[in-house]
Amino acid sequence: MTDQTSLVVCFGEAMLRYSKDQLGESQITPGGAEYNVACSLAKLGVSVKWISALPHDKSAEAITTPAIESGAQISIINSNHPVGEYRIIRGKNNVSYNRANSAFANLKPDEINWRQEINGARWLVISGITPLLGDGPKSNWATAMTFSELDGTLVALDLNHRPPLGTFEELWSEVEPRIRQIHLLILSPSNLTTLTGEDNLEMLVQLRNRLNLPFLACTWKEDVNGVQKRWSAVAHSKGVDSTKEMAVNHTPLEPLGGGDAWLAGFVDGLLEGLDPINCCRRGDTLAALTQQTFGDLGNVTREELSRWELIEGEYDLLQDG
Repeated sequence: MTDQTSLVVCFGEAMLRYSKDQLGESQITPGGAEYNVACSLAKLGVSVKWISALPHDKSAEAITTPAIESGAQISIINSNHPVGEYRIIRGKNNVSYNRANSAFANLKPDEINWRQEINGARWLVISGITPLLGDGPKSNWATAMTFSELDGTLVALDLNHRPPLGTFEELWSEVEPRIRQIHLLILSPSNLTTLTGEDNLEMLVQLRNRLNLPFLACTWKEDVNGVQKRWSAVAHSKGVDSTKEMAVNHTPLEPLGGGDAWLAGFVDGLLEGLDPINCCRRGDTLAALTQQTFGDLGNVTREELSRWELIEGEYDLLQDG
């Protein structure tokens, strides 16, 4: 454990990803929703800590080394259980997971000193993946939110529903009772449709009002002739802001990691004091840039992100701004 204070704390599982790169070569790389967010923020120069559980072996080093190199602090519970794995089948958009007996899934409820880990943080970043991984992860997920509430730390939760882990109803039954502890909730269009019947801005506003959330966000990806148009929207106390008219057009090299980078960009914008629409814009840009490189993790620097943000309106990522 580390007692260093970080501006952002990310809690969740990271695994080893088995996939083939664009040249058809087999690669093993790290990935995981909250882990991806931590590494992305760290590369932008944000003080961030990632908390998780891993064995003490070479497989764990393949995860911790990139995080440390990005500039993130890490706080790891040592486990006798293995690192989880996931495999990507190119061309089929299929991801298979092997995580049921992982170190993170075997976390015990009282293994993390949340009062110490949360102390002084501005944001806690978590996802809806964690509470469906087992009683230990769920207990720590809930306790982290409780101590965040007590300490004045804001909570960002990406719902990130994974059907193989459980039904949407099972996930929502864990999240909804804790809505008052959440300040930023991110949904996919399918999540929004499940909760409201539609995936438009009006429904986003109505749902935010019903849940009484400070920020309720949703991200969209539209494929047009092989080019992806990425945009997002956020409902808040003053209405709703959307980047649909200033979308980012790009051709992703990598199918994963975009949503995590979007969350990192949005939180980074809030930390900087940007208004909601520019937080969305930063999220869109960081997500698209991240998906230009192989693997869940991007290599986007503050300088590169700032350069692209100078462009007004809709733009093509392949054009040098």
